[in-house]
Amino acid sequence: MIKDETLIGEILSRYPESAQIMEDYGLHCTSCSVNAYEPIKAGAMSHGLGEEVADELISKINDLAAAKAKAPADGIYVSERAAKKIQEFSKEEKKEGFALRITAKDNNDMEPAYAMDFEEKPKDDDKVFEFHGVKVFTNPESTKNLMGADIDFLETQIGSGFKITNPKFNGSSGGCDSGSCGCGTGKGAGGCGTGGCC
Repeated sequence: MIKDETLIGEILSRYPESAQIMEDYGLHCTSCSVNAYEPIKAGAMSHGLGEEVADELISKINDLAAAKAKAPADGIYVSERAAKKIQEFSKEEKKEGFALRITAKDNNDMEPAYAMDFEEKPKDDDKVFEFHGVKVFTNPESTKNLMGADIDFLETQIGSGFKITNPKFNGSSGGCDSGSCGCGTGKGAGGCGTGGCC
């Protein structure tokens, strides 16, 4: 459980998706070096949030933590925000009700090469996950490479896209070189490239 005195850096490390919640509340210090030493409530209030709003922010992060606790230990976690975007993109591509296939191909001991696309039915050896009304298919190789990963959708001042935070590759939430990747949204959920980013 996140408390008033929990450090922002610790929250971001445990719950990378909380960065978007903080951004939504106007707390834009998620990538600054001070967040490793700044308690969440004091940090929020020092950035102009009132006490009630700071408490609401902490409550939202605790809701996220509770949802993540229900995710399978041998699988992945898809945030509610990402699930909503998956539904939006599937509708745009006239594939409403389809699942999202996430592929994570081995990449010579580096972060996997990710790809996303919509698919109607799973293959025989697929693992099927369901989050917030959205199904996700992964093949055995991808399931192994994504185990413990968080999938979120971020909207920041510099762009928006899906973000995969993979603990097997440093577990941090930053650029592609630090264990995560952002999948752009130019054309739905597809179009992912190699080298850990989409």
